[in-house]
Amino acid sequence: MRTALCKGLVARSAIAVAITSALAFSSVPADAAQPSPVQSVKAQVDQQRAIASYEALQQYLYVPASQLYVAPAPTTSNPFAFLWPFTNAMAATDYLAGTPGGKPYSSDLDARLGGLLQYQDASEHTPSGTVQPPAFQSAVAPPLGSGGDTYYDDNAWTSLELLHQYHLTGSLTDLALAEESFRFVVTGWSTDRSSPCPGGVYWVDASWSGDRNTVSNAPNAEVGVQLYELTGSSYYLAWANRMYEWVNRCLAAPNGLYYDHISSAGTINTTEWSYNQGTMIGAGVLLYGVTGKASYLNRAIRTAQAAVAYYGMGKQLEAQGPAFNGIYFRNLFLLDQLRPRAAYKHEAEFYGSYMWSHDRDPSTGLFLPLSAVNATAPMVEIYSLLAGSSP
Repeated sequence: MRTALCKGLVARSAIAVAITSALAFSSVPADAAQPSPVQSVKAQVDQQRAIASYEALQQYLYVPASQLYVAPAPTTSNPFAFLWPFTNAMAATDYLAGTPGGKPYSSDLDARLGGLLQYQDASEHTPSGTVQPPAFQSAVAPPLGSGGDTYYDDNAWTSLELLHQYHLTGSLTDLALAEESFRFVVTGWSTDRSSPCPGGVYWVDASWSGDRNTVSNAPNAEVGVQLYELTGSSYYLAWANRMYEWVNRCLAAPNGLYYDHISSAGTINTTEWSYNQGTMIGAGVLLYGVTGKASYLNRAIRTAQAAVAYYGMGKQLEAQGPAFNGIYFRNLFLLDQLRPRAAYKHEAEFYGSYMWSHDRDPSTGLFLPLSAVNATAPMVEIYSLLAGSSP
C-alpha cells in the first residue's frame, strides 16, 4: 500500500512540476540539525524529528517557484493546497523557527507570508452583497488558482500564524493583516435574533450554510485577545469575550468538553473534536491573562482535564488526526505554562512517538497520507513544541 502511495506522490509532484516549471528541494541549512546544549536528550530527539519532518514537507510538497504547497489531488483550476493546510505549513515553520535549534529556519518566514498573500481577497462581501474588509479565501486566487469561499475559521488560523510571525519578526505587515482579518470575522457574527441560540460567528461566508461552530468562534477569540494585548484596543477584547461566551452558552457539553456546531435549524452536532477543546482552553487562558478572572482559567483547566481523560493515549487520540491534534497540543502547552500538569506533556509525547513509529513513511519522511500537508506539517509543530518552542 505504501508503494502505491509513493507512486501517487510522484505523480502529484509531476503535476506541480508542470505548473511551476520545477519542483525543487528547499534549501536546508547545513547546521540546522545540531541540537541545542540546553535541551534534554528527549527534547533533542524531538528537535531532530521536527527538522526531519519539515525537510520532508519542503522536499516533497512545497513548490518554491510559487511559495505554495501541492494539493493532495491537484486539478487544473486548483493545483495548490487549500488555505487551512497552508496555515499549518506556516505553523510548522513558525514553531520550528522558535525551537532552541531552529533559528536557521527563520529565513523561511518571508516565503510563508508570500504564499499566504496569494489567498487574499480584497473584494469580500456577504451573501447579501454588503462589502467586508479584505480576508483570506479558501483557495489560491487567480491566476494560480480559482479562489473559493471564505471561511471564518480559516481566517482564525491565518491570523494566529500572522501574530506568531509578528512575535518572531516584529513585522508590522503581519500585525496589520491580522487586524484586517479579525475585522472581517466580526462581520460574520449572526445578528438573527430568531435563530436558535442567537449570536456566534458563522462557519463560512456563504449562503449555503448557516452553521455556527466552535471552530469559527474560539480560535478567533484567541486572535482577539492577542490583538488587544498588542494594540490596547478594547474593541478586540470585547469581541473575543463575546465569541468565547457564545461557545460556552451554546456548545458546551456536560462532560466539560465542547460540541462542534449548531445548525440554522438548531440541531447540535455533538462531535467532540480535539481542536475545539484546544482552542477553548487557549481562549480561556488568554482571557484570564488579560482580565485576571479566575472563571476563565477554571474552565480551561476543567476542559483540559476532561480532554486528556477523553482522548487518552490510544485510538481515540489517533483518530483526531495531526491537524486537529497540533492545535489541541499547542493550547494544552499554553495552559501548562500557567498551571503545569505532567499529563499534558505525556499525552503529546506518546502521540509524537506513536506517529513516528506507526504513521510515518520512512522512505520519504512524510506522515500518512503522504500527499497531505495536513498530515506532516502539524507533526512538525508537535515535535517543535516538545523540543521547547513556545506555544
